[in-house]
Amino acid sequence: MSSSEFMLHQKLLGWQQHLRYMTALTDSEDEDHKAEEPLDELTALLQRADGLHKANDNKKKEGLSTLLEKKEEFEQKCQYLWRLTRAYADAHDLAGDSQEKKKFAEKGKQVGAQAISVNPMCAESHQWYAIVCGLLSEYESVQNKIKNGYLFKDHLDKAIELKPQDPLSYYLLGRWCYAVAQCTWIERKIAATLFGEPPSATMQDALQNFLKAEELCPKYSKFNYVFLAKCYKDLGQKTQAKKMCDAAAALKTVTQEDEEAQKELDSLLLSL
Repeated sequence: MSSSEFMLHQKLLGWQQHLRYMTALTDSEDEDHKAEEPLDELTALLQRADGLHKANDNKKKEGLSTLLEKKEEFEQKCQYLWRLTRAYADAHDLAGDSQEKKKFAEKGKQVGAQAISVNPMCAESHQWYAIVCGLLSEYESVQNKIKNGYLFKDHLDKAIELKPQDPLSYYLLGRWCYAVAQCTWIERKIAATLFGEPPSATMQDALQNFLKAEELCPKYSKFNYVFLAKCYKDLGQKTQAKKMCDAAAALKTVTQEDEEAQKELDSLLLSL
């Protein structure tokens, strides 16, 4: 791999590094279920899967096996399939070695494609398909990494079109735009040679997506504030950058994702 290809791989696909930390933020609480109403089997299974996805790592491990037990029964149901895609993403995050992680990402991509085929109008199917494409990119050749990058962007765009109120989609799209905005001319040329058209995004595009996530869900995440600060810094707006750093610092460090965000925040503060 040439040095230019390596740099393209690093920058174009920088968004993939944090996918594993963000997967718990996609689901909102549903307060409309009435306890007195009996649940059908599928609804009960989906609710259990949602609960396990939001649980700690030990319980989250049960999500994939719980769903796979009912695969033959519900594999034509879109609501089941996108949750199974999500469970494979969770299993990827919890796996101990790269071969196992790759296997879960590959299975997740297969199931995600099936979910979209069953119902192309389901936003969650497109969102989770994008996420597993990003995860799989960690284990692919340069050409396939870039290909999965395009898939990531295309399906996030579709998820936003179908469900424009989901802050996670905007955060992830902001990460993609931020990485693309930093690509050099030669890196774009490599992508164009491989696929005919280089990816295009500006730092302003990235900023607007991070701002949209914050608008939809104030104090959405420590990482969102960190990347808002990075965008403002790169755009020469240091006062706003410091303001976003303060907002990030004000959020408690609770999760592994928060710990990673704090490390980037500490580094960023040294440069302001």
